[in-house]
Amino acid sequence: MKIRMLILAILCSLLLACNAQTEQPQVTTESKPVKPVQPPVAQPVADTGTCTGTYPSYWQDPKFPEMYEGQLVSDQPPSGYQGPVFRLSDDFPRELVDESASQPWRAERFDALFDPATDPETKQQLGEEYSWLVMEYIQAGNINSGNVETDWDVCNNRVRAWYNIPFQTYNVLAGREFTHGLTREAPVSFSVNTAPEAAKGTMWAVGYFNPTAAYTLGTIWQADGTAKIPTQNVSFATGAVVGKPLFTTLSPAQMPMLSNLPAWKANISSPDFCGCKSTTGAAQCTMAEESQQCPRSLDEYGPVTLLQFDIAVKEPRARGTEWVFGTFVADGQRKADEPNPWNRISLLGLMWGNSTPPAGVLASAYPENPRQNGFEDMVINWDTVDMLNAYGGADKFAHPGHLGCNSRLDGPADKAYSSCMSCHGTASVADQNIKVPPIAPQFGGLTSECAMQTAEGKWIDASGVKANIKSVDGVDIGFSEIDSIYFASTPAAQPFNATVDTDQGPVNILPGQPDYAASDRTDWISLDYSLQTSISIVQWMQWQQHLADPKPANLDVHTAKLPRR
Repeated sequence: MKIRMLILAILCSLLLACNAQTEQPQVTTESKPVKPVQPPVAQPVADTGTCTGTYPSYWQDPKFPEMYEGQLVSDQPPSGYQGPVFRLSDDFPRELVDESASQPWRAERFDALFDPATDPETKQQLGEEYSWLVMEYIQAGNINSGNVETDWDVCNNRVRAWYNIPFQTYNVLAGREFTHGLTREAPVSFSVNTAPEAAKGTMWAVGYFNPTAAYTLGTIWQADGTAKIPTQNVSFATGAVVGKPLFTTLSPAQMPMLSNLPAWKANISSPDFCGCKSTTGAAQCTMAEESQQCPRSLDEYGPVTLLQFDIAVKEPRARGTEWVFGTFVADGQRKADEPNPWNRISLLGLMWGNSTPPAGVLASAYPENPRQNGFEDMVINWDTVDMLNAYGGADKFAHPGHLGCNSRLDGPADKAYSSCMSCHGTASVADQNIKVPPIAPQFGGLTSECAMQTAEGKWIDASGVKANIKSVDGVDIGFSEIDSIYFASTPAAQPFNATVDTDQGPVNILPGQPDYAASDRTDWISLDYSLQTSISIVQWMQWQQHLADPKPANLDVHTAKLPRR
């Protein structure tokens, strides 16, 4: 007994000694910002999977040196880098893939979501459930790697294959960066209550296409590394799904809803969009000059944080458009306890039509009071809108929860005078002049869309700037007339309509376009709401143009304007 008591006493002494070494005294100090924990080193995955290397994975991919000849190299992994390196998933299915068994949102009970007679409360509930089922489908096998930096390595997904669009790489300022395959989108500016001045940043995004959607991509992007430019309207099959996370260069300190959201270290260019100046006094910089004056950096401009996650589904129950677009947004403070960091987001809304105004009616005034009366062809989560706008500053037009024209669905990364479907409905094959329809009239120098009149009688658009009326061939195109085509619910796989009815007859607002080589076609070739496909074809055609003329090849910056989304 004495021996047992002695042993017990020794053990107790050892335990107390260990506690004394680990226990820290309580010290009262001033609150200081906590430094973010550096993620563990992310080693590149060796498996090939669906990533064949047929197309460049990013701007300045070292396997394709001819595409950046003469340029300063700033978008390649530096010496000693051990983080993720993006690989383009491009082994597209050559036969149509039926994913219906894995898509629970196709159940009959969701028919009511698309029925205009369904009451708003039921529609809201169905829209929420539908959206999250799609999100779960997109996330399956793409997350939970143990490190957000190595999530979304879609080359080796064990659940289902996912793919990327090739050739969003031939662009110095916007081309894919090498860590996660992000491409630069439009600059964004928010009025927030964390600072008196506007918070200005840039968006970077990457799109993922399911096997059904990728089959259609494979009809354009061939296995030999060439593109077969469509000569007829393109149609994605039912069940095609696209997921697109969008990251901002703004920080949680500027926009608190970004707290606790996934952040990526990315090799990006300056958020100020870089004002390049030609060394020869020319109107434009060459690509070589852009690479010198606008280099990328892994550390200077980042990290980038998830602000928005867009989804798109080919859905035959969506009458007319046959597409459903959805937007989730950062909600990191309210969802701080959510264990899955990619789910610290909330649904902003879902849309499958554009609530086209009747003839002569402004989109800004139709439908009447949508917050109270709702929409027939979309669901808006007003609780999420209010969450975003709670962080808003003095400029109401630039609040994070601004939505689109008259509260049509549009995320914080998008233009307040537009909508998701208005922009994507313009998706078209570039003509032989490498021209595409502008995704918003304001980008094309046309009459402003979503115009409204202030109490003082001034005309502004939903971003708060002056709304202008422009003439085409001597005919003034009015605000309601431009709205009638940009807020039309463009039918799936049908050309974007650029002809507006006026008192003086039909007028093509884009005269002289399109001009397709060896074709007498007078309307646009539809890409079925896929703006990423449109962007990729534009960059491919620019590359081919440079190949055909060795003198400016790889030197002259391309003059065609890219669609922003």
